[in-house]
Amino acid sequence: MIKLITQKLINKPMKIVYFVHYYPPHVGAGSFNTHKIVEYLSKYGHEVRVICQGDHGKNVYMGDIQKYFIPNVKVHYSNPAVKNPFNIIISHFENLAKYLLKMRKSFSPDIILSQYHAYHFASVVGGYLSKILKIPHIIRSQDIFLNSEMYSFPINLIYKLSFTRVFKSIQSSNIFYVNTSEMKEYLSKLKKLRNVNFKIHPNGIDTKDFFPFKNQEDLKDKYGCENILLYVGLLSENYALHNLIKALPQILESHKDTKVLIIGDGPSKKKILNFVNNHNLKEQVHLLGIKPHGEIPYYMNNCDIGIGLLIYKNYLRYVIPVKCLEYMACKKTYITTACSTDLIKDNDVGLLLSNNYTTNELSNKIIKLIEDKKLRRSLGENGYKKIYNKFRWEMLMDYFNKDLMNSLQSKERTE
Repeated sequence: MIKLITQKLINKPMKIVYFVHYYPPHVGAGSFNTHKIVEYLSKYGHEVRVICQGDHGKNVYMGDIQKYFIPNVKVHYSNPAVKNPFNIIISHFENLAKYLLKMRKSFSPDIILSQYHAYHFASVVGGYLSKILKIPHIIRSQDIFLNSEMYSFPINLIYKLSFTRVFKSIQSSNIFYVNTSEMKEYLSKLKKLRNVNFKIHPNGIDTKDFFPFKNQEDLKDKYGCENILLYVGLLSENYALHNLIKALPQILESHKDTKVLIIGDGPSKKKILNFVNNHNLKEQVHLLGIKPHGEIPYYMNNCDIGIGLLIYKNYLRYVIPVKCLEYMACKKTYITTACSTDLIKDNDVGLLLSNNYTTNELSNKIIKLIEDKKLRRSLGENGYKKIYNKFRWEMLMDYFNKDLMNSLQSKERTE
């Protein structure tokens, strides 16, 4: 009898307010991960109000917004007129005020979710609302570090001042989900966070979206080549894609039928184009711009080698790049600098570059994968198995949903 009562509590649909800083039509891993989490919460029968900042910026695919529609989910954005760097703070407080003044009467949540980021205030306002409504607050990390190397001094100053307040939001949470074991180990050692309930909830992949295609020769036929290297992501100095272009002439010496396809946009686009033009690589390098996320599996299945991270930074060893998960789900291997060992170690699913790798090292490892098809297949198979065992959204969200229910159940027992 007790078991039946408990099961009914666990299966009871909830009302959830979810404060985030990225959501479609924004593009990027943070946006698509949040959308996938919300999609699964809806499948479990929960009602969700997603409250997001409204500055869509340039890195947006403004496709059919209806394709992002999910039953039982409504999305509210802040005023997009406020631009960075101030919208990382102002927009979230604006959304909190809107909820308290307009939405609170019509939507009374059982639980608050928020998306943690080193300097966005989604988790901060989530914590405030949790205290006001006296309901549980669950935080899921997008990342944990402030990468000061990415920004100018004035912006860094703003971010560093905000970081302290954002970091404190962890302390009052009921559960703080981190993405990797390295994140958990690092944060658990901090004296101020010794009482935080840390759990690991990595970024995942929906294997109904990313999976191996039977036909993988379309792009080779289109571009008339034998080998395709694929990069998907932001074109930025901080991602060092230019290192791949610099290594290409050496690769072409022994493998002329090699093409590089680049999906994305960003501040390094002009630099990449200049290098391509100056070294007569127009026929080998194709910048395809931003593509709808639903088209990415096609390109990944039609490539031979994926390009992951091409720059080493200390904070990257705490992360799992979503594009690497996507390659793995399509049974493709990839080359990357060091990231979380939860994802890759001992070259089990791809090849690791050394922290201070040279152009020769990058080109030699790409050539190794081009020439050794058996190795490519083996690494791809290993990656596919790891996705199934550790990174499927279906499995990850089942655990996540049970934790949400248990948090609510614990609150009900104490009242």
